[in-house]
Formats: sequence, C-alpha cells, structure tokens
Amino acid sequence: MKKYILILILLISCGRSQSKTILNNEDINIAKIDSTEIDHKTILQPTSSKKQNVLKDGDTLNIPSKYTIAIPLEINKRKIDISLQLSKSERLLRGKNYTVAEIENTDNVLPKSAYECIEGTIELQDWQTINNKSYSYTYDYYKKKNFKENDFVTKKKMIFRNENYNFITITDMDNDGYEDLLILDLSSSMKDNDMYQFYKWSGKESKFIFVPDFFNKAAFYGWDKTGKYLITGVSDTKERKLYKNKVVGGQLKIVDQCTEYAVSDKLCW
Repeated sequence: MKKYILILILLISCGRSQSKTILNNEDINIAKIDSTEIDHKTILQPTSSKKQNVLKDGDTLNIPSKYTIAIPLEINKRKIDISLQLSKSERLLRGKNYTVAEIENTDNVLPKSAYECIEGTIELQDWQTINNKSYSYTYDYYKKKNFKENDFVTKKKMIFRNENYNFITITDMDNDGYEDLLILDLSSSMKDNDMYQFYKWSGKESKFIFVPDFFNKAAFYGWDKTGKYLITGVSDTKERKLYKNKVVGGQLKIVDQCTEYAVSDKLCW
C-alpha cells in the first residue's frame, strides 16, 4: 500500500513539472512572436506616441520662434526700413500658434508715436496675413517675399468712394515740396470713421514731426477725383457730414461741406 502511494506522489510531481515547462516554453514563444516572423509574415511593432508627435511636428522644427521683416519706405530721396519683429505666440488660437508683431526701430527718423501707431494698426488688421493665418503659414509667406512687406506702403492717393484705404501713404500733403506720411490709426477709428495720423517732413531737422490736430479730430476719407481736395468728416448710423478741404499754410481749410443721409440715395460731390 505504501508503495502505491509513493508511485502516485511521483506521478503527480512529474505532471506539475511538465506543466511548468510547457508554460515557460509558451512564454518564450510569445516573446519571440513580437520580434520575429510567423509563417514568413512580418509583424510590425507599434510606434510610440512620442515618435508620432516628432514626425507630425517635424515640418515646423526649422521655423524660428521669432524673425524680422522689413517695411521699406522710400521718401524724400532716402530709404528707410521699418523693422518688424514677428514672434510665435505662447498661447494657441483655434488650435494654432498665432503671430505677435512688434516694431524694433530705435532711430529718430520717425517719432515714437508713429511706430506705436503702425504697430497698433498691424495688430488690429484681422484681414491681413499676419493676423488671419497660423504662425508657420505667415513665416512661409514672408520667406517667399524675402522677409519684406511691400504692401503696407503706397504713394498713390486714396480716392474718395473708391472702396479702398491706405495703411501708410507717402505724399506731399501741404505742398511744400517734401513728401509726408499718413498712417492709418485703427485704434482710434470707428465704423466708417477711419482716423489717420499726419507726420510732416522737416527739411531743417531731416525727420518727421507729428501734427496731432491736422484733421481736427475728423475721419479722413481720401482725396476727391481731382486729387486736389481732401475729404474729411464724421459719420454715424443716420448721417455723414462731409467737408471738402484744401491745405493753406500747413492747415486744412474747408471750401465746401455737405451731409449725406441714410434714408436718401443722394451723395455729395
């Protein structure tokens, strides 16, 4: 009887040992499956999420976090470059980094108020590339343009009712033989009331001087069709008071005035 019990214990022990061996072999085989071939078919190992992010963002790795573009001005036979630094925002807007613009110039050719006006208007122009596209798109846009912005400046006069506006206008405003600057001031503007800042060129000092009361707190709508008279005024939802001006002694002098009403189709001039 004791002999049978001993044989039974030995059989059970052998069975357990064999089971462990099979399990261990299975573990080894499973581990090999991840790195070898099964029936000559390669099994691809999963890519880590970190690698995927690197690949996804690889096209933006060569874009600097900030760069500078030039706004060239050719005025009174001299060239001036306004340096505009564009940097990537830390916060996201609609899931993308946007562009932060900042004037870099420290020269004395333009007063500080002129640079502040330009910077403020750029910030508020939501229809142009700097503000309505992502940072990476804006960088590629200016890279193709050799990092120059030539569309901000014009020497063409803005004609009244031509459905256009000028950001920076170079023209002789007071007929003294020198070109002056008109800069759109969006921070002070309202609907149908675009405000401009006037900077007169001083031949004696070889720099621009800000003339704060040139437009008498009125909006500037451009020149008439002849290009001789400046149209200013004030507009609201009911009416638009318009003034036709000429420059006399460096100041605007009203030569005619007219009012347009929202309920009427009659237009002035």
